[in-house]
Amino acid sequence: MSTLGTRKIALGLITRYLDDPMPILRFLDNAEKFGHCIDQVIVAYSHGVTKAAVASIEERTRITVVEAYGDANMRSRLLFAGLNADEVDGLLDVPSWPRHQEVPYGAYRNAVLIQALLGGMDYLLFFDTDVQPVVLTALRKDKPFWQEIDFVGTHMASLSGERVAVTTSEYSGYYIIPPMSHEGLGDLLFGLGKGMALEYLEDCHEHRCLNLGTAWPGLPAPTVKPLGGNLGLSLDEPRCLAPFFSTIYKTDGACVLGRGEDTLLGQTLSDFEGRMIDVDLRIFHDTYDDFPQTPDIRMKPVRDRFYRACLGWIGRNPFMTWYMNRLGRLKTSFEAEINLQKMGLIAGGESAAQFLDDPRFAKLPLAFEDSYKALPQAIDRYQHLMFGWQALLAAFEPEIAPREDDSHLPLAS
Repeated sequence: MSTLGTRKIALGLITRYLDDPMPILRFLDNAEKFGHCIDQVIVAYSHGVTKAAVASIEERTRITVVEAYGDANMRSRLLFAGLNADEVDGLLDVPSWPRHQEVPYGAYRNAVLIQALLGGMDYLLFFDTDVQPVVLTALRKDKPFWQEIDFVGTHMASLSGERVAVTTSEYSGYYIIPPMSHEGLGDLLFGLGKGMALEYLEDCHEHRCLNLGTAWPGLPAPTVKPLGGNLGLSLDEPRCLAPFFSTIYKTDGACVLGRGEDTLLGQTLSDFEGRMIDVDLRIFHDTYDDFPQTPDIRMKPVRDRFYRACLGWIGRNPFMTWYMNRLGRLKTSFEAEINLQKMGLIAGGESAAQFLDDPRFAKLPLAFEDSYKALPQAIDRYQHLMFGWQALLAAFEPEIAPREDDSHLPLAS
């Protein structure tokens, strides 16, 4: 059995619909196999829940489902804890829900995080519906080789260490950007904020953008890049954490969820040296839902998936650029960086549209303009969230509540 004693562990999941219990049951089976007790499963949903799915999980452990767009019970508990209505609104309000019936990814994760804190959990382990507690160690002639790993135990080995707040790791499986090579790819990737991927994609003819893992995790190492679908949080000291945040914007008649709520968390906490640990546990991510089929950018489902990812990165980038500028981490001015991103999308988007014979990619600069126009609202929403988060910290630990003048988190002028 686990040596963690009475420490309470929660598994967290975010989803539009909770109608298939299998992703959760896989991780519960995995925890049981390696002797770990899961005290609670917390699911934040937006569009629906089935009684059958909840009942299947309840047979194994306690489950709490919360509405990601402002759960009424959670709101009542926060008010009872001493927060005022405006502070609770900052934590829970999702303006895009009544307008568009959409919830930013950050709001989903915060609903799980706040529920775990209110429920007295000591540790929270996030996974996503498209990952599994196994590592892909090889793929030979379309035959995959798997190694089941101790998901909970690996994260806990580091989370239980002194002053560790976050554990995470990359994935095994196909990379989110499918194999491709065309003139202007570098411009496109830079405009998307993924310029570091260019060198990797230049060799895609050899590795096919397939990432493998090892049968056993390597040595843990410091990181500033947490991933939301393979993420552990220590809840013992909430002041060492921060809430998730992501953007939402409307372009070409569609409401788009910005990516990067985990990326922002990494930047927020990066001043806490040694608090974020890469546990080198590359659980499998079924990126395109048809593994082991190699993603072919000429196929519409693959192209659609990549295009949605592009819109998500574009949704993230203006806010992330503003945030990095507030922290003094940009190499140039905010205006210059924004212009460089837009120019990259103009050149790279047109090149991609021609290469892929898909005119949608030529509209990426317009999507960037729409995302940039939504930046003031995003900043207001973020600051309102941080206002609520500081009040929540004060409710948990009133004697060490952060003061407005010494918070390390940026506030607008």
